[in-house]
Amino acid sequence: MRTLAAAVTTPVFNAPVQAFLRDFKTNEPLSIVELDRDVFGTPIRRDILHRVVVWQRDNMRQGTSSTKTRSEVIGTGKKAAPQKGRGKARVGDKKAPHFRGGGVAFGPRPRDHGTDLPRKVQELGLRVALSAKYAQDQIIIVDSLHQYNNHKTRDLHQILQTTYEGSRSLVIIDSCNTQLELAARNLPNCEVIHVEETNVLDLMTYDKLIVEKDAIDTLQEALKPE
Repeated sequence: MRTLAAAVTTPVFNAPVQAFLRDFKTNEPLSIVELDRDVFGTPIRRDILHRVVVWQRDNMRQGTSSTKTRSEVIGTGKKAAPQKGRGKARVGDKKAPHFRGGGVAFGPRPRDHGTDLPRKVQELGLRVALSAKYAQDQIIIVDSLHQYNNHKTRDLHQILQTTYEGSRSLVIIDSCNTQLELAARNLPNCEVIHVEETNVLDLMTYDKLIVEKDAIDTLQEALKPE
C-alpha cells in the first residue's frame, strides 16, 4: 500500500514537455528535445496577456501630439470689439478658443504615455505566451542557424513559402546572424529578433515561432520561476 500511495502521490506534472528538433530549411525532424514545463506548460491566462500587451503598447506611444493654447497662437492681443454699445456679447482678443484661428482649450500636449508593470508579471506574460504557442503547435525548434549564411531575400522567401506555408513567422536567434537578418529585412511576413528582444506583442502577432535551440535554452534559464 505504501508503494502504491507513493506512486500515486508522485508529482507527474513536473515532467518535461517534448518537442521535435527540426532542420530549418527542410523542417525535417532531427531529434526530440525536452522543454521546461514551468516555461512552456504554464496555464493560459488571457488577462495576463492583455495586461502585458497594453503595457507594451503604452510604452510604444510617441506622445508627441501638441496643440497651441491662446498664449501661443500668433495674433494681436487687442480687444476685438467695444465692450458696450453693439448689442452683442462681450469679447476679448481673437486668440480666444471660441474664435476661428484661436488657441485650443485643453488640447493634447507632449507627454509620456508609459505605464508600469511588475517584472514578475512581465515574465509571467512571456511564459503564458510561449505556452500558448506550444499548445497550439506553433513553435518550431530548429537546429543552429549559424550555418545559414545566405543574405538573399529571394532564397529565404522560398524557404518560408515551401517549408512553412508562407505563414507570418517570427525567427528568434541566440546570437547575431547578419546574413539572416539581411535576408529577412525586406520580408513583410518575417521578422528576425535576438532572444533578448523576445516580447509578448511579437509572440502574439506572428503565426509561427521559429526558435533556435540555443535561444530555447536561454529563454528557459531566464524565465524559470523563482
